[in-house]
Amino acid sequence: MNLSDSQRENLRRITEDIVDLPTLPVVVVQIMEMVDNPKTSAADLTRLISSDQSLTAKMLKLANSAFYGFPRRIGTIGLAVVVLGFDTIKNLVLSISVLEKFSRSRSGQMFDRMGFWEHSIGCGVAGRFLARKLGYRVSGEAFVAGLLHDLGKLILSQYLVEEFSQCLQIAIKDDLFIRDAEKTVLGVTHAEVGGWLAEEWNLPRQLVEAIHFHHNPARAKKDRELVALTHLADVLCRAEKVGFSGDSKGAILDPEALEIFSINGKEISEDTFVKFKDGFREELSKAAVFNSMIRR
Repeated sequence: MNLSDSQRENLRRITEDIVDLPTLPVVVVQIMEMVDNPKTSAADLTRLISSDQSLTAKMLKLANSAFYGFPRRIGTIGLAVVVLGFDTIKNLVLSISVLEKFSRSRSGQMFDRMGFWEHSIGCGVAGRFLARKLGYRVSGEAFVAGLLHDLGKLILSQYLVEEFSQCLQIAIKDDLFIRDAEKTVLGVTHAEVGGWLAEEWNLPRQLVEAIHFHHNPARAKKDRELVALTHLADVLCRAEKVGFSGDSKGAILDPEALEIFSINGKEISEDTFVKFKDGFREELSKAAVFNSMIRR
């Protein structure tokens, strides 16, 4: 990550306070490694996923949901692997893992955990929707980037409860963006913390950058289109008041995100972006299956 010396020091101080660093389940790490291995066959991947009954059940539930909308029922993991493809399987597994791992985590009283997940899932849906509208090559990757973009807030709310509660209080009292309140209290933002954890998890570089730079897409180096897409998804969710993002500020669209996001020769203007709202709401209504995976 591109951090200044002071940001690195603040991040080091904060992460040293996190005694029990959250990790991805072993099977999830293995699945991600298998998908990235060109020698992996569909049968290999099917066997590994099928060895975890809970993961198998959740994957089939998602594969048969309105969100994916396949005309025929997918009854086995083998068929899901063939129909969905390796990349979608990897993105689904990662999404399921994060939802399961953090939806039950503790947090301060001020942190609206359910509202947070509604916003995160909404950003995932918005990311996939915008990716399809604008011709981004991997819409499933855009979903994961949207879902994980605020990962740092989960870490701060779970491991630095008092400090993050103070951030929330300041954001509301002084009418600030939560990231500005974090900078005041912690010297580092949730985007930087989330990017750090994504690096620790060895997630693909483009996802690390989407998490780290979703408020500043022009600073990304690896895949600026995915970062800009994640920024647009976040703005769309804020504009539509989907869930809780940590403050009461409205959406601010970075014009550079519109300039970056010129994929397949398509130009996107602010007016065009506003017109996407109705279609996004329709897609969001199909994503209830993800909300059902969060324990209340």
